[in-house]
Amino acid sequence: MPPSPTFADTIFCYSGTGNTYASAKRIAARLNMKVEFITAELVASKPVIEGELGIIMAPPYAYGLPMTVKRFIQASAFRVQYMAVLATPGSTHGGMLAEAARLLSRRKQKVSYSMGIKSVENFVQMFKLPSEEGIVLANIRQNERTDAVIADIKNRKRKRRFLFRPDSSFVSFLFRRITATFARRYRFTEACNGCGICAKVCPARAITVFEGKKPRVDPKKCDHCEGCTMLCPQKAIRFGKITPDSRRYKHPDVSLGELYKR
Repeated sequence: MPPSPTFADTIFCYSGTGNTYASAKRIAARLNMKVEFITAELVASKPVIEGELGIIMAPPYAYGLPMTVKRFIQASAFRVQYMAVLATPGSTHGGMLAEAARLLSRRKQKVSYSMGIKSVENFVQMFKLPSEEGIVLANIRQNERTDAVIADIKNRKRKRRFLFRPDSSFVSFLFRRITATFARRYRFTEACNGCGICAKVCPARAITVFEGKKPRVDPKKCDHCEGCTMLCPQKAIRFGKITPDSRRYKHPDVSLGELYKR
């Protein structure tokens, strides 16, 4: 079995359509850090995270951590002096930060700073995407909030928002219980050309592409980041309210290549 990889002064980022990665890139450039995507492969490697500064960033899913991020924390060893946890919600982070703090505490890692960085709400199953002008304005505000967080971390500010939210815990529990049922509803239309981008952008590695056949989603692995539906160049993936005519979203400061290099 290969040895566990070691990371120092790294931002660990989970991002479906680029919102979280856009802020992670900005933080990394200002704080001289590197960005590592949280993926199923990283979880399986059981990494060691150490150094003076460490950051975990993710969007809240139903007010909780994406399952791949939860597994990442549970699988990793931590020895970080100043650990920050950042949420990138479209509306509210709910109990996500508190959940992350609890999991890290079980790994003997203290969280020094946690904060939310509001971004574009793009869970189109429940919410309507803003207008193009609204998206531009939301991205400007996201950058401003990101810069405020950078200043806090530079100054090693201590701020922890660990509010336990029983309602959030209940909603995230239900969401995780039914994700496998949801995942069985992904459909690949005749527009699919087998390019494999859907598999490349999936952090959970839940999509398998077969030569001459349509891709397949593994319901047990899917996090519902909706990166596949939003980023498919052919708009060939249908799920719930997402049809070939639906508007798609990707953060304008993030390229498709940046998301599938992970």
